[in-house]
Amino acid sequence: MPRSSKTKTMGAGSARTSPAPGLVSRGRVSLGSLVPGDGVVALVSDPHVGGIHGAAAQIALGQRLASVHEVPQGEAAKTAAVVERLWGELRLDRGGVVVALGGGSTTDVAGFVAATYLRGVDWVAVPTTLVGQVDAAIGGKTAIDLPQGKNLAGAFHWPARAVVDPATLETLAEEQRLEGMAEVVKTGLLAGEQFWELPLPQLVQRCAAYKAALCLRDPHDEGERVVLNLGHTFAHALEAAAGYDDVTHGRAVALGLLAALRLSGRQTDVVEHVLAPTPVRVDRNRAWSALQRDKKGPMRLILLGDEGGYEKELPPEEVRAALDSLIGR
Repeated sequence: MPRSSKTKTMGAGSARTSPAPGLVSRGRVSLGSLVPGDGVVALVSDPHVGGIHGAAAQIALGQRLASVHEVPQGEAAKTAAVVERLWGELRLDRGGVVVALGGGSTTDVAGFVAATYLRGVDWVAVPTTLVGQVDAAIGGKTAIDLPQGKNLAGAFHWPARAVVDPATLETLAEEQRLEGMAEVVKTGLLAGEQFWELPLPQLVQRCAAYKAALCLRDPHDEGERVVLNLGHTFAHALEAAAGYDDVTHGRAVALGLLAALRLSGRQTDVVEHVLAPTPVRVDRNRAWSALQRDKKGPMRLILLGDEGGYEKELPPEEVRAALDSLIGR
């Protein structure tokens, strides 16, 4: 991994223990020194990220590196077929560690594999995208998608550590930066602060700290953590209706935020100005069917009030109308 004076490590203790507060490491710190324990390591990455950071990561992991595994880019990584392949390829004992190097899809699938291999081995998240650094790699949620809905198969499995280095974002394409900004806007709306206006390192730090604090207070999503789903009930329905192909997560979240703010009676100026979402073309009935299978409950939405997010059950016809407004003709 590229070294940076702003590398942050968010520890969550052992994957088999309760999450612990994070810490900030300063100085020139290599990835090898941030992987806890002394067991062998399996490195998981997609071909794009592997081409940029893979060689440096392998050198940094040194003699602990036992194997390197490739997953597809994006949501295509989050399938049962990929999970089954990784299960078959891994040669770790219970002291081994899975290191997930890449975006949110890579950390999702690698974390889920770690949660289920040998009934759970440690893993380290090394997010290299904005969405990963501010959201996806933080909080211990791991999952894959099913044809019926997004993230329907998964586990709570906190990483032993999340290594967040904003320097890895220097190679990020503009469209990928915009993907992450959807989660930045969501976090800022919930926190009541304009995180999207901060310089990149501070933006990452503030968003990551907000989510980490919330998740540490509610590690299994049984209470206040639910507010992080602002806009996501709609987003996941749109992604599922598109077959996880034509509609990216960031674009879907931006649209979901529009719907959530409208239902909250709030202004949508920030979403429109920062994210500029446009309606997607997906099958309306398929999107509605996916929304009804949402794991959080289809009609219980997160809305935005003066003091942050709150949960409210809405009539089905109101939810359906809000969903349809996001879909173009």
